[in-house]
Amino acid sequence: MLGELKTNIEADGVTEQTSYDKYACWCEETLAKKAEDITTAKNSIEELRTRNVKLSGELGSHGAEIKQLGKDIVANKESQKEATAIRDKEAAGYEEEKIESEQCIGALEAAIGVLKGAGSKKGFLETLQQAQLLSVVAGVRGLLRRPAVEKSVKEQDLQVVRQFVENPSEFVGGSPTSALQVKNNPFGDYAPRSTQIQGILKGMYETFAADLEKANAEESQKQKGFEELMQTKQQELTTLKATFKSHTTDKATKGKTLADGKVELEDTQNQLDADEAFFTDTKQSCSGKASEWSQRTRMRTEELAGIQQAIAILSSEEAKATFTNATTTFVQLASHVVGGGNLAYAKLKQLAGKYQSLRIAQIAVRIKSGGHFDQIIAVIDNMIARLREEEKQDIDERDWCEGKQNKNKNDMEDLNRDINKAGQAVDRMNDEVSGLDTKLGALDTDINTTNTNMEDLLNMRVSEQAAFAQGVKDDTKAIELLEVAIRHLSRYYSSALVQRKAKEDPANPPEVAWSGTYNKREGEGKGVVAILSLIKENLEKEIKSSRAADADSQVNYESDRGALETLLRTQKRSEVELEKVKADIGLKIADTEEHRGQKTDDLTGETDKKTALDTNCAWVATNFASRRTKRKTEINGLIDAKNYLAGVDSE
Repeated sequence: MLGELKTNIEADGVTEQTSYDKYACWCEETLAKKAEDITTAKNSIEELRTRNVKLSGELGSHGAEIKQLGKDIVANKESQKEATAIRDKEAAGYEEEKIESEQCIGALEAAIGVLKGAGSKKGFLETLQQAQLLSVVAGVRGLLRRPAVEKSVKEQDLQVVRQFVENPSEFVGGSPTSALQVKNNPFGDYAPRSTQIQGILKGMYETFAADLEKANAEESQKQKGFEELMQTKQQELTTLKATFKSHTTDKATKGKTLADGKVELEDTQNQLDADEAFFTDTKQSCSGKASEWSQRTRMRTEELAGIQQAIAILSSEEAKATFTNATTTFVQLASHVVGGGNLAYAKLKQLAGKYQSLRIAQIAVRIKSGGHFDQIIAVIDNMIARLREEEKQDIDERDWCEGKQNKNKNDMEDLNRDINKAGQAVDRMNDEVSGLDTKLGALDTDINTTNTNMEDLLNMRVSEQAAFAQGVKDDTKAIELLEVAIRHLSRYYSSALVQRKAKEDPANPPEVAWSGTYNKREGEGKGVVAILSLIKENLEKEIKSSRAADADSQVNYESDRGALETLLRTQKRSEVELEKVKADIGLKIADTEEHRGQKTDDLTGETDKKTALDTNCAWVATNFASRRTKRKTEINGLIDAKNYLAGVDSE
């Protein structure tokens, strides 16, 4: 019995050692993993804090840059607007001065034409139409009011011009003044004053022509400088807008990253706190269990040592002699017991064969060897209790295996479902990104089209203005030529008109200032003059209508350009919004991919766990039922044996 007790204690020790080793292995692996997780979490927290501080600073910098860029963009647009206003004002002033200069040049040219040949033919005033001379004088009088005339013409020459304006007859031949000049100059070196006034007027003509040419060159240079300035401003504005867009996108992305970082920091901190608490509790639990195991091992060792000593004492030669003497002293009892033992041995042997139980056979052998029934019954009770404990352990192991396997199965199903769900989400978001790329491509095409339309519109407007300016120039020159032609033709046909009107009044017969039989084609000549005058009027109307059309074109251009600029701003805002949405989806895709990767790693772990569970728990499916049946049969056999021995013992 002591040997069996020793065997049972040693078997319990092996079982408990296996269980504790498993527990200790779990403690070691769990604490090591948690320590690693805690270290990783602390490093992650430090990195997240550093990154969040850096992102906060960068967001502040982006905010300041965006604010300054907004001011720079507004300032750029205001400077363009101001420069355009100044250029328009300069162009309007130039155009006004140009028209006035052209009119002055025309007046001077007309005056010079009228005065040309003065003094060379007698009776010049008689052949010059009074109205034409007065018109020329009126034009020259208008010149004297211009500040440029006073600056560019000598005072002495101005006095001569003023005299010409006040009394033009003094500057042509045939006047009393001319005769007086001849009288005062007996040497015959008379030169008509028309030559003097022609020289002055030619000088003024050349001055005005030079000033106009200079003004044209300056206007061209100013326009070129304005266009270069506007091109520079546009390039600067494009750069500012691109930088503004870049900072806005970076700010949105970093803002999202910072928000995610704060959430991740909080989650990591919470996980760290939970891991540290779990580590502390587990460490205490494992330490307590180790202390318990140490004490339990020590006590089992002491128990085995005591049993071993008892076995050694009881198995010695002295003990055997003592036990032999003791059995010899009670012969009658021993004889009764031996007889009962033979019956019990036969019965237990029968039960061992019936229940196929090795334990019952061992008990039968022990009875045959002279074991007392009370001791044998106690051994049977211990065996039954141990078998029931083994059954309980088998059930606990089965339940543990089934629970772990079911949990492992559910966890794997959940992980597969999460992985599939994450994959579907990534595919869906990738489809959204593809759709956004398509929209961005179309929007980029629209933006390029809008920019091209703006450039084409500007080129068309520049071409229209150039054509308008050239047309006005050509029409003005044509009008000047027509005026000269009309003036020359009118010299020959105006007197006939005056004569025809004079015939209507018999009291004032016309004076004939020529002799001969020359016959003018007054009707045809006047018709030509009328046609030329009509052409001149049409050209003047054309200039006026061209100016109105150019003004309308300018208004339409500004309106169209404003609409295109509004469209371009809207398109660029849409582009920024789409880029922001795309960036957000990209971040979500990265998070989802990371989540899917984590779930995949977890699934790998669960798969490994399933393999281990399948290996460790395979006996449940193959041996649990048979072990339970055999154990139950053996318990029933032991109970029958116990009952039999109890009945025999009571006899």
